[in-house]
Amino acid sequence: MKIKKIFKSMLLLIFITLALFTSGCTEKNLSAEDIATQMLEKQDSIQDYSYTMHSTYYTGEKAIETEFKTIYKKPHMIKNFIQEPGKEEETLVLSDGEFRWTYTPGTNTVMKTKLPKTSELTKSDYLTLIGITLNDTNVSLLGVEKLDNRETYLLKTSPKETGESAAQYYTKVWVDKETWMPLKYEMYDSSGNLTAKVEIWDLKVNSGIPDSEFVFNIPDGAEIKTTG
Repeated sequence: MKIKKIFKSMLLLIFITLALFTSGCTEKNLSAEDIATQMLEKQDSIQDYSYTMHSTYYTGEKAIETEFKTIYKKPHMIKNFIQEPGKEEETLVLSDGEFRWTYTPGTNTVMKTKLPKTSELTKSDYLTLIGITLNDTNVSLLGVEKLDNRETYLLKTSPKETGESAAQYYTKVWVDKETWMPLKYEMYDSSGNLTAKVEIWDLKVNSGIPDSEFVFNIPDGAEIKTTG
């Protein structure tokens, strides 16, 4: 459960940073309203995107690595490949706008789920997640730093709320000065210990992904289970 919570937090921070810095906004003290405006503008301009996210989670002396590949196209098509720790096979989760298909190769099973009939499904989910995070997060610019011979802006994000929950984590983000894309994320606990690291590879935006990318072909001999 702890790993899933960290993973979800990192995904939310990735959405924030992508929207903020591809817009070219670099003020040190941004309000939630400024960030939200930039995100809405960026969201409207994105027609498709793809990337590979390589994550490392640290629990005690163990380092658990996962890899997550995603391909997205408006309005409601998304294709995810999820590699679980310790496994070579990838679980495929594909939404074609009408059905969600989940294929587990280890058991050769397919779960087919009918999606709700709403034109705002993907957009609403995206904006809801972003809105929740914006209300709870401060973003500040720490300075400029080199990462793999590239000049980057080093940022820090931390919760806005006070109390015990606010001291649980903070995050550092490295953003490439040339491309305005985030290159790396690190999450720390209240004691300054590194708990998670995320690297974004092969990010492409508005590359013209065809609809055929989201057609699910049922594997030979697969068992199909239908819900919804």
